Amino acid sequence: MPNPKAVMLGGQMDPLAGFSQAVGNLKRLLAEVPGTALLRADLAAFGALAHGAVFTAFGATSSVRHIVPPGQAAKRSTGGPNSPSVLLPELMDFFLGETLAKRFAAGLAPVCRCAACDGLVLDTFIDNHWQVPVAAHNAAVLMEWLRTMDAVEPAGRPAWWQQRCRRAVDRYPVLNAELDHPGFSAFRVPAQLLQWAQTPVASQTASAARPVAGVERGEV
Repeated sequence: MPNPKAVMLGGQMDPLAGFSQAVGNLKRLLAEVPGTALLRADLAAFGALAHGAVFTAFGATSSVRHIVPPGQAAKRSTGGPNSPSVLLPELMDFFLGETLAKRFAAGLAPVCRCAACDGLVLDTFIDNHWQVPVAAHNAAVLMEWLRTMDAVEPAGRPAWWQQRCRRAVDRYPVLNAELDHPGFSAFRVPAQLLQWAQTPVASQTASAARPVAGVERGEV
């Protein structure tokens, strides 16, 4: 098909986390089917752009970061969150605001210099009154990533993305050691992030198109 194509990843929770070859297979699809876009995505939106996707859409909330297989009900946490989901840039993952407040209780929380926060400490968002500022923070960080990728030559984007993911993976044990205290619940490296960091980068020429990412909105 010469026209643009769009794919959406299906599964409960993170579709790319449950299969060890999932990221590699997504990269293969993008390489073999030019003009493919990825919709309703999470971290994969940037990985796909780096590997030649014509455009992607990053879900603003977890409900629009994947699709659920037909006939299945989406798995949800009981009771609903009491605080918004905050993107922690150095770990490249989302955490509830109340979770960040607890984990940084005995240490120094990161100060965010994104366009929305301008020096706000990231353990601030402890309840749902912070929904709008957190949405602005998340979008600002994602746009920073997109601008950084745009400055990289297309052929160098796969390696750039892998290096960025590797730095985040390496940061987990360091941060856990810094914050360790009785009762501390350690940060765990997401399976998908680990795949992006470890899956070999093939010698290829990625799409020369300027990376374009949008945000899909939905319920929390």
